[in-house]
Amino acid sequence: MKKFAIFGVACLMGLYANTAAAQPPGGGGRGGFGMGGMGGFGANPTMLLNNQSVQAELKLSPQEVADILKKYNEESVALLAKVLAEKAKPETVTRFNQIRTQTLGFAAFQDSSVVKALKLTDDQVKEIKEIADDQRKEFEELRQGGGGPEMFTKMQEIQKASLTKAVAVLKDEQKKSWEEMKGKTFTMQGFGGGGGAGRPRRDQ
Repeated sequence: MKKFAIFGVACLMGLYANTAAAQPPGGGGRGGFGMGGMGGFGANPTMLLNNQSVQAELKLSPQEVADILKKYNEESVALLAKVLAEKAKPETVTRFNQIRTQTLGFAAFQDSSVVKALKLTDDQVKEIKEIADDQRKEFEELRQGGGGPEMFTKMQEIQKASLTKAVAVLKDEQKKSWEEMKGKTFTMQGFGGGGGAGRPRRDQ
């Protein structure tokens, strides 16, 4: 278990970037994650920078946004890993990482630390990249279809299917390691201590 004690922290901030990037164009619109859509949630810097209207106002190109977010994620991950190591018990850090792995789902397979921990071969990395490419295409088709309230439900279904395909790429020993990284199933009860109804994890 020890060898996986901090790998999940390396994925932490990636979830924000992936979630924001999956939004419809101009994500700050009605019902979106913008400043007026969900309380002050749009103040999250990664979501702000993924908003097309913010990019236009700041005169940032898509590549500049990608470069900024990549650097931000790397430095945020390093800081969080340091704080957790200083403030939390080892078993707490391990469990936190397991919960993050469950939450990231398929996105975890696109993180270099996970690739290293699972000892994925070049062929496996290539297969998972193809799964990721197919997922992006499906997301784009959904966005072009006009979005709507059911869009995020469909995105979740696509992500679940992608995770199933990625796990199928693993060899038996790698699957055991993956299960160890996830730990026992955790049911999220809402974010920020809210009272939202919990939903079973989708990574079984």
